[in-house]
Amino acid sequence: MTSYDVQLDGITKRFDDVVAVDDVSLDIEEGKFLTLLGPSGCGKTTLLRCIDGFETPTEGEVYIDGERVTDVPPFERDTSMVFQSYALFPHMTVGENVAFGLQMKGLPDERADGGSSGGGLKSLAKRTGSEEIDARVAEILELVELPDYQDREIDELSGGQQQRVALARALVTQPTVLLLDEPLGALDLKLRKNMQVELKNLQEELGTTFVYVTHDQEEALTMSDEIAVMNDGHLEQLGTATEIYEQPETEFVADFIGETNLVRGAYAETQEGPVVESDGLSFRVPREPAADGEVSFAVRPEKIRLGSEAQGLDNAFEAEVVDEIYKGNLGKFVVELENGKTLTVDMQITDRGEYLSTGRTVTVGWSVDNVVVLTR
Repeated sequence: MTSYDVQLDGITKRFDDVVAVDDVSLDIEEGKFLTLLGPSGCGKTTLLRCIDGFETPTEGEVYIDGERVTDVPPFERDTSMVFQSYALFPHMTVGENVAFGLQMKGLPDERADGGSSGGGLKSLAKRTGSEEIDARVAEILELVELPDYQDREIDELSGGQQQRVALARALVTQPTVLLLDEPLGALDLKLRKNMQVELKNLQEELGTTFVYVTHDQEEALTMSDEIAVMNDGHLEQLGTATEIYEQPETEFVADFIGETNLVRGAYAETQEGPVVESDGLSFRVPREPAADGEVSFAVRPEKIRLGSEAQGLDNAFEAEVVDEIYKGNLGKFVVELENGKTLTVDMQITDRGEYLSTGRTVTVGWSVDNVVVLTR
């Protein structure tokens, strides 16, 4: 039987006349890394705050580990939060910052009665002195690769080190759910990419359920077991990274996740198979039972072939190269079809002399298997 650490049932959050979250239902499986992904203002942070208790839903219910917590204050929920600003205490050392969570949550842990190993941290903090807390602080700092940093001052740390301290402070209480609100946003690009991998490895090692908020598509694709794409307060699609990228369900998801080419037209069944008619051209597409009249289809730039590789494919057209960007190992080209429609194409450059210049006429093509028909 599947166990869920977070269950959201019809969550709506209004601020006066503004609907920040609109009827979102979502089940997050135990031990999974789920990312709430979407543009600024889409409601993802508000939804995260409803999980942690910093916001109370206008409608709907929140469950943590099977228990209704909709009206339970944040400090009584079995969750921890890592903020974008880290929110570390500057007047405390690293060790004191990390220990603070244990001291504040020094309440008997009912799960400890079950005898599970490590389950009694909250009870331990209540029953015993600082020696055990110090040992746990040292253990968690070792886990986030900051050994022997207990006595460091916060202002002595780099941004990446402060981020690790914030993680350690949140994880030391062994929450059922760790909530992360764009915690890598303040880091430089190289450190950010390194921390993406480290965060995922840490989550897998601990087995803790992570709920992560970001607007960065690459970040979400890199780390997540599941991605919940949000737009204008709605949940657009829930799926794995592969499902979200390869099988988007709406135009918004197709356009927001990575780059894509969208073509709108009329869906029709013909003797040769399903097609989308658009501005005088006929594009072959997969059969879509839900299609009725006007639809769009999406094809990723890296799925399109140029030149001899495009010949004989399901869709093959003559086009003119109207723009190009040279990236060394990759060429990014904008090509214009005879009906004026432009497509972006990524081409891997493996041999010298392969590069295409603007003004050149080339064959452009792609397989039906790489096309997704979108009815929403």
